[in-house]
Amino acid sequence: MEERFTDTAWTEGDFNKATTSASQTSLQLFMWFIKYHLSPHLKFKPEKPSISFEAGKFIHEWFQGILIGSAKIEQVEFNYKNFINNFDFGERGNIKAKFISKYIKSYVENHLKAIFDLSTNNKSWKVEAPFSDWYDDRYMGQTLNIATEGYIDCVNDGLSIITEHKNRFGSVKLQPLKKKSTKENNNRIDDWVYSKKQTIKQPQFTHCIQIAVYSKHFNNKYTPYLIYVDENDYTIFKPDNCWELTPEGLHYFFKKFMQINIQRQELLRSANGSMKRLACLIGVDWSEIRNYKSNFMLENYDEEDMQRLENFYEKL
Repeated sequence: MEERFTDTAWTEGDFNKATTSASQTSLQLFMWFIKYHLSPHLKFKPEKPSISFEAGKFIHEWFQGILIGSAKIEQVEFNYKNFINNFDFGERGNIKAKFISKYIKSYVENHLKAIFDLSTNNKSWKVEAPFSDWYDDRYMGQTLNIATEGYIDCVNDGLSIITEHKNRFGSVKLQPLKKKSTKENNNRIDDWVYSKKQTIKQPQFTHCIQIAVYSKHFNNKYTPYLIYVDENDYTIFKPDNCWELTPEGLHYFFKKFMQINIQRQELLRSANGSMKRLACLIGVDWSEIRNYKSNFMLENYDEEDMQRLENFYEKL
């Protein structure tokens, strides 16, 4: 295979991107700019921990470990309690962590049940399978000249299967009782109430881009499955019940992946190594910046860093 080199548009001047990924591609343009370009340029503080991210990571590690025989389901609840004690998620996040602890074993079990719906042979599964790919597909007359890297949740070479797993956590809100009740409510802790997600009807656009990229790694010869898990059950999307995972659907979403990244490559080229010029080309959604505490992609940034972002734009 001919050796490929990263386009200097990604690396010159103020820019320093070595790879891209399906998850980066899924971000809105201004969020991608803030997260992968502006925040390191302005030396933002590390983001505060997110309970949804950390709990999701924990669940993935444990169901994958059980799948390949390196962990046991009986250890999940004890280890989760020890795990979350390492973090301070803020008042709302800490309450949500307690709610999730009530269902943590069910989340892990439901991922495994979904996997065993596809194959009862757990010896053939690989987890967090790494890949690094270059593509020759063209858009606007250009190729994407940066490596795409990532990790595929689960791969079964014997059955030619790949699976991508998502957790669907509920939300918490402050809802004080008007009068005390003696009835036990598993979805209430003091004045906080936990609301479960409704059953998902179709996969999210961003997740379809992920599975399309992963399928491309196997030349679309492996059957893709998108698995969503909540406290009570799991939903499996597959080619025979979901157009997005058919060959036509995968082709569509991979084209979107290429279009988004080549457009970003050309934006970087136009900026010619200048973060200020890129900022002018992209801009940000100021309503989201002003209300960043309500945006799950921004809420864990420090308030001082949000002000630094505003100051950066003021001085362009």
